[in-house]
Amino acid sequence: MEVCGINHITLKVSDLPKSVEFYSDILGAKIVHKGNTDVYLDFCGIWICLLEIKNAKPMNKDQTGIDHVAFTIKEEKFGEAVKQLLKNKVRITRGPVERGGGMTVSFTDLDGNELEFFTGSLYERMKNWK
Repeated sequence: MEVCGINHITLKVSDLPKSVEFYSDILGAKIVHKGNTDVYLDFCGIWICLLEIKNAKPMNKDQTGIDHVAFTIKEEKFGEAVKQLLKNKVRITRGPVERGGGMTVSFTDLDGNELEFFTGSLYERMKNWK
């Protein structure tokens, strides 16, 4: 078997229209498909599916599952991205800070799903985390 990439990531959300607004208007995702309970978004070739779960409860931090989703952002665009998060009162959980070979800022979506903007690469991070 040879896996050649991530096809898509599905995030559970409690209010699909509000989440679509967050991901498209604030984070800049392109809407590709709207269904009754799901929306597919495109971030420069990365698919994110938002799946609405009515009356969903946020996961506890001590549960297994995905910890966060990190998006690559160009270093020259990083400062503007942070300003956009602050302008839209997005909850920042860490940073902005230089860490692991690049600039990083962590934040949550409306349902508490942890997201990150990172300017470095895997190989830059590994150089710093020997």
